[in-house]
Amino acid sequence: MSKNNLISSRSISPASFNSLRSDSEKSFENGLEDSLKPKLRPSSTSRTAKAKRVRFFHNGNKFFNGVVIPVAPERYRSFDSLTSELTNLIGRNVTLPNGVRHVYSMDGKKVVNIEELEDGKEYVVSGKGEPFKKVEYSKTDTLKSRKVNRNNSSISSMPRILPPDCVRPRIVTIIRHGIKPRKILRLLLNKRNSSSMESVLSAFSELAQLAVRKVYTLSGQPVTVLPHFFESEDVFFIYGNERHSLDDFELDFEESKSIQQYKKTPGLRNGTGPKPKMPKKEKNRTYESEESLLRKLSLDENISLPPGMKGKYTIGRMIGDGNFAVVRLCRHVISEHEYALKIIDKAKCKGKEDMIENEVKILRMISHSNIISLVEDHDTKPMLYLVCEYVAGGDLFDVITVAQKFSEEQAALMIKHLTSGLAYLHNLNIVHRDIKPENLLVEMDNGKVKCLKLGDFGLACEVTGPLYTVCGTPTYVAPEILAESGYGLKIDVWAAGVILYILLCGYPPFASQDNDQEKLFDCILSGQYDFPDEFWQDVSMQAKELIYNMLQLLPELRFSAEDVLDHPWLKLAN
Repeated sequence: MSKNNLISSRSISPASFNSLRSDSEKSFENGLEDSLKPKLRPSSTSRTAKAKRVRFFHNGNKFFNGVVIPVAPERYRSFDSLTSELTNLIGRNVTLPNGVRHVYSMDGKKVVNIEELEDGKEYVVSGKGEPFKKVEYSKTDTLKSRKVNRNNSSISSMPRILPPDCVRPRIVTIIRHGIKPRKILRLLLNKRNSSSMESVLSAFSELAQLAVRKVYTLSGQPVTVLPHFFESEDVFFIYGNERHSLDDFELDFEESKSIQQYKKTPGLRNGTGPKPKMPKKEKNRTYESEESLLRKLSLDENISLPPGMKGKYTIGRMIGDGNFAVVRLCRHVISEHEYALKIIDKAKCKGKEDMIENEVKILRMISHSNIISLVEDHDTKPMLYLVCEYVAGGDLFDVITVAQKFSEEQAALMIKHLTSGLAYLHNLNIVHRDIKPENLLVEMDNGKVKCLKLGDFGLACEVTGPLYTVCGTPTYVAPEILAESGYGLKIDVWAAGVILYILLCGYPPFASQDNDQEKLFDCILSGQYDFPDEFWQDVSMQAKELIYNMLQLLPELRFSAEDVLDHPWLKLAN
């Protein structure tokens, strides 16, 4: 797709499209929440005695102490339900780009069912395509030394490895020992690589290609405990076994210039010129012919439904349309519950059949409280019918148009809901690729946003390697898409950062006053944006800091969705 026509190749109105899932799918998130609640147990211990306490390590990670959980047939109905829960529990502490897909014994033998797991034993989990790695795994306690209360052996009381309270996502600068000007590097520290002092040193070592043994602050003070990395200092000297001198802690001109360039943040200058405008919302599509089947579907009150839907739903007004589909409000005859019925004209999708199939495939496999759900789907030769959750509040674009900007509490709530949905998708290795206000549906309560839900999965896909397809919407597109250098999950976080900026001031961070798309792309590629006092003086530094970290040009330094959720500013949403 040409970058000059970067608008999503999906032509369906984003405001009306709802993301989908099969109602036969069990909610992953709700299932996890339920499993974390204490459960009532029968007085007899015969049932709970079947639970096997098993420790699971992360493949190749000698710094992760593992997680111990009770495994019982009544808790996990399938092996997939166990791997899903392991993905959530272990993913809170380490990076799991593909989720937990495989379980191995300590000698590398693959485990394929729950019955193979043995009480008191240890196992290793890995993602898709990861070969088993045999390393010396560490642990702070042993299974045999831990006494289990059989009458209260619920999963809520199981040990969970959580990062220390001091750990929060932040970018640090490290200066590698050597001849001046020394090599200066940057690294994103978060709960997945900073669970201990040793894990931080390991992350430094990997980045600097040096076996790091000693770390010092700019003032020459040794860094000896984990909290030191998360205090005010964010520049550190790293050494192997070399000795240091006082001269080492003096920066030469080139080093100082590089560090200042790294530390330079937007927003230090007053904005000039007129306030940028929000991009225009894409209008509903027009049909090339008065006899168009989609036009008839948008106007006809007596739509012929497939056999599985006849008599089950009544059709209401049109709430969205596009080149490929129309969306009509529908009502369940018995429950009188309202849904959004999306009718896709398959004849219009010739050449794009794989995109439609991929969209539905993804939507059937996902389930999250901040993602629009699929109720049911019916496929016929001419049409595909999708019954989706209906959100009466409309899309976020329209809400922004009315409100202009939001309080930090409201913005934090919306970003928390958005990144919660993104973290869930990214944990499944799914990238959305079209995050924008038009694709975010909201529930309102007394004029305030109560809940935000992500929709329109027309461009979503599974990430198995770098992606190169140029797609998305210009205002929200990430720089690595424009650079065509290969991109992944973090393009969604960039778009969420653009949305957060808009929520707090009412206009986008990257814009061209004369609507020149090439100038817009140049701004995005250079990361040029600011926080003019006229519009930002009442916004907290924490909010600006989060935006800065979400709009990092380099994906490896940009916050992940999990990092955003860990940022202290989001506590305003509670």
